[in-house]
Amino acid sequence: MLDDVIAVISGATALASTYFGYVAVRGQIRRRRSPDPAGPPVPEPLEAGPPVPEPPVPDSAPGYDVFLSYADADADTARRLAGRLRDAGLEVFLDAWIGPGLVASLEKERALRASANGVLLFSRATMADPAIRDEYAALLQRVHSGGRRFVPALIDDVPLPPFARIRRPLDLRVPGTEAFDAQLTALVRAVRPDEAAGPRGDATPRTAP
Repeated sequence: MLDDVIAVISGATALASTYFGYVAVRGQIRRRRSPDPAGPPVPEPLEAGPPVPEPPVPDSAPGYDVFLSYADADADTARRLAGRLRDAGLEVFLDAWIGPGLVASLEKERALRASANGVLLFSRATMADPAIRDEYAALLQRVHSGGRRFVPALIDDVPLPPFARIRRPLDLRVPGTEAFDAQLTALVRAVRPDEAAGPRGDATPRTAP
C-alpha cells in the first residue's frame, strides 16, 4: 500500500516538472519570437526608390560673347583677333588671358559653358592639337544641344573638316586687307548679342561701341 502511494506521488511530481518545464520553455520561445511591447518598434524594410539627383552646381564664370579656340602655334594671331573683337565691344574668352593662380583647363571648360558663341581658328596646327580637337567636338555639340553658334575661321590654307565646312566659314587669312575687314565685320555682326536682350542674354541693354 505504501509503495503504491509513493509511486503515485512520484508520478505526479514528474508530471508537474514536465508541465512547468514546458511552460518555461514556451515562454522563452514566445519572448524570442515576439518583440517586447515596451521596447522600440521594429522598423519595416524600406523599398528602394529612384536615386535622388544632386542639385546643380552654380557656375560662377562670367558670360562671354565669344569663346576663341586656337592651337598654341596660332597664339599671336588669336591675340590680335581677340583684341579686334574686344575693340568692337564684345566680351571674349582667350585662354592666354587666364589670370595667375587659376587652372587653365577648368577655366576653359567653365568659359565654354558660359559663352554664347564659339569661334575656332583653323590652320595647319589646329587638328594636330588634341586639346583643340576636343574643343571642336564640344563646340559642335553645343550647336545641337543649346542653340549656340559655331563659326569656323580660316587663318591658313587648309581643308576644313566636313562639319566646319558646311557652316559658312570666314576667311581671315590676309589681315590688313579690305576682304579681311569685311569678314571681321561679318563675324562681329554674327556674334554680337541683340541690343534689346543685352550682352549674353541679360536684361541690360548694350551700349553701341
